[in-house]
This record gives sequence, structure tokens and C-alpha cells, in this order.
Amino acid sequence: MKYNKIKNIDKEVSLLGFGCWALSKHGWKDVNQMEAIKTLEKSIELGINFFDTAPIYGFGKSEEILGEVTKSIRKDIVIASKFGLRWNEWGHVTHDLSRDSILFEIEATLKRLKTDYIDLYQIHHLDNKTSLKTVFATLSELQEQGVIKGVGVSNFKLEDLKQATDLCDISSIQNQYNMLQINDEKDILPFCQKKDISYISYSTLAQGLLSEKVKKGYKFAKMDIRKFNDLFHDNNTFDKIESLKAPNKPLIESAFEYVIKQESVKSILVSTTKVKNLEENIKLINKLSNK
Repeated sequence: MKYNKIKNIDKEVSLLGFGCWALSKHGWKDVNQMEAIKTLEKSIELGINFFDTAPIYGFGKSEEILGEVTKSIRKDIVIASKFGLRWNEWGHVTHDLSRDSILFEIEATLKRLKTDYIDLYQIHHLDNKTSLKTVFATLSELQEQGVIKGVGVSNFKLEDLKQATDLCDISSIQNQYNMLQINDEKDILPFCQKKDISYISYSTLAQGLLSEKVKKGYKFAKMDIRKFNDLFHDNNTFDKIESLKAPNKPLIESAFEYVIKQESVKSILVSTTKVKNLEENIKLINKLSNK
């Protein structure tokens, strides 16, 4: 496994990162939670050391599972979590980046993850009401206390990222990036390269479309995160996928290669709940890393 440096984080991170959303089952179709946990354990055995989660994933369940599995090896891994999405007892979600909310969330996250620090703490989404100056002042305090190491952002546009870099030493940005969704190539990725900001891709396989595990005619489950992905509502998506296929080369290999060729990309997140798929992904990443 190849490992890369993200500034302000002590350990290098695996090029293939483990996306932990599906561990909670919430929002994902046909997930066997016990099998998903075994896959998480196997990923550690096979060299993955970078795990990305968030409180909102299963309303805390993802963090709880990750914390339980990794509590005995905490110093050997890198955990990224997020903040900014709160929920009430009825599951209603609100955006909140206020100081009080950040302090509440970090305490709850540390408890669920069974740790006393977070390697990479990321703004999940902007709330369009709290100033970034306030947000980063709070995060700076947490850094000084040693509660968080690196500060990251997620789902940011270029203008937001520029403002953030004026206020804080930003370690990373985590955005949606894959062969079908390439908007960040025109501005975010070049800016990251210029400013030494590590880029972490999520939806690297377009929620299964580029692994060809999700086929044309896919039926949404009642609570299915894919409902909110424009690709699943675009009649041209599968024609685009066909056009991306190369002779004698699995599409998933092309998908991985496309993203990791970007110099700013330090880790690509893939949410995997089956050991077989995990092993195949690691084999491909190792092959591409050795080219």
C-alpha cells in the first residue's frame, strides 16, 4: 500500500482510504452489518490506515463501530471525522457550525470513537450563517489543546476554500470526484496543488456505478442515499459509462487510475462492505501505485 503525507497529521495516510458511512447501514441498500465490520477489520490487516467517518452517518453509529474496532490500535491509524450536521430525536437534520455546536460535537465524537484526539477534523457542509472566522477560531483552540491535529473542509467551492486558507492552515479538502463528476479539475485541484492542500476524493466510484456493481435499472431502497445523486436521475449516465470503458481493462481500474493521477490527491475514499470487493480494490490500487 502506498502512503502519503497530509500536513499537520503525524502519520502518512493510505492511498486507499476506508469510507465508513455504510458501516452504519443507514442510507445504503443491502448492507450486512456484520460483514461490513469484518471488512473493516480486514482492511486494517491489509494495510489501510485512513478511516473517514462523520457523526451524521447512521446518527453516530458509524463512529461507534469504528471506535470499537480500532480502540486497541488507535495510535497506528488516522481517523478523519466531520462536524456541522446536527439531528434531533426525530431525525431532523440541521446545519450548525456555531462555536457551541462544534464544542458539543467534538465531545460526542471523541466519546463514540473511544479516543482523546481526532487526526483530521473537517467541516462537513457550510451552514450559511456562521462566519468562517468564528469556525476557524474555535478549531484553532481545539488544535492548541491537542484535541484535533489537522483541519479539513468538505463540499467546498473554490471561493469558500480561498477564504478558508486566509483564516487557517487547511490540511485537506474532501470533495466528490470521479470520472463522471470532474468539476474540481477546473479550479479546486489546481488551487490545492498551488497551496499544498491535500485532496481527498469521495464517491470515487460514483456510488458503485464505476465499479459496475450498480447496474442500469437500479431500484432505490426506501432510505437510499443514491436518490440524492444526480447521476442516478440522468438518462445519459449509462451511455457515458459505456464511453469510458477501455479495451481489456476493467472500468474500476480506469476509475481508480483517473483519480490518483492527480498530484493533489492523497487518498481516495471507497466505502466497501464486502471482503472480496475490498481485496480486489487493494490489489488494483497496489498495481497502479507500482506503475
